[in-house]
This record gives sequence, structure tokens and C-alpha cells, in this order.
Amino acid sequence: MVVDTSILLAVLFDEGDAAWAIARLDENAGSLRMSTVNLAETLILLRDRQPQLYDDLESRVLGSGIRFVAPDFEQARIAARARMQYPLNLGDCFAYALAVVERTSILTLDRDFRAVDRPVVTP
Repeated sequence: MVVDTSILLAVLFDEGDAAWAIARLDENAGSLRMSTVNLAETLILLRDRQPQLYDDLESRVLGSGIRFVAPDFEQARIAARARMQYPLNLGDCFAYALAVVERTSILTLDRDFRAVDRPVVTP
């Protein structure tokens, strides 16, 4: 299962769907992956929103057990195509591309994924 940025942010910032997100992460432990583009997006938002907690939050993300996957040429092509086909931002395009390549679902709180042709797990 591919983890979208929105899931980690909900957990780290204790947002409304945090408990739901934690339950899904726990249920799928060992098979979670995230694009390093989404990792960068997460780290940027952590530094922006909680600079005083950044080091602790970064440690939590990196120690979460999620396998971080760097995009390759094929994922870049899929992401570019997705940007034109769906209303996805750059990070979302790479979450989608990783899900396509790895033939798996996307765990997200972002409703923009509703139109994609991959299985999407949302509350």
C-alpha cells in the first residue's frame, strides 16, 4: 500500500482522521511504501508548521517502518501523465505513480484521488 503525505500529516499533527490513519498504518505494517517525493513534501510541511518539533517529527517519519522509494524514469512518466489526467498536485502524482508501478492501493485522506484508476483507501 502506498502512503500519501496526507496520512502522515494527520498522524503527526493529530488531525481529525489521525486515529483512522493510525489503524490503517498498523493493519498494513510491513507492506507500506512511500515515494521519496512524498517524503520530501512531508518534511517540508513539518518544518513549515512545527519547526520547533521538526527533529522529533522527522525521526518519527523515518523510523515509521515505511519503505521509501525513489522515483525512476517510468514513475516520472506516469506522474506527468497523471497530472494531465487527474486533478493531482506533484506529490499526489508520485504517490499515484508508485501505486501503478507496484500494483497496489493508495492510502490517503485526499479526496483528489477519487478519480484515479487505482484502488484508494479513504475514511
